[in-house]
Amino acid sequence: MLFSSYIFIFAFLPIMLIGFYILRFYNFVYAKVFLLCGSLFFYGFWNFLYLPLLLFSIIINFLLHKSILSAGGGQNID
Repeated sequence: MLFSSYIFIFAFLPIMLIGFYILRFYNFVYAKVFLLCGSLFFYGFWNFLYLPLLLFSIIINFLLHKSILSAGGGQNID
């Protein structure tokens, strides 16, 4: 799915925008999870086989972030 494709412009983008704006009034954490799932779907729509690589990268970056903060190497903005 490309950003200029009709399926993105007329289906995916409106669903994500409406879903995010509805969910943010109930619970902002749900809205962020919705965007995360939508991002993974968007990435996986192109080639499903690359999703494990993306998830691995997300987990490694999160763990590095936590280890840097626990070592006192930065400010916690969570």
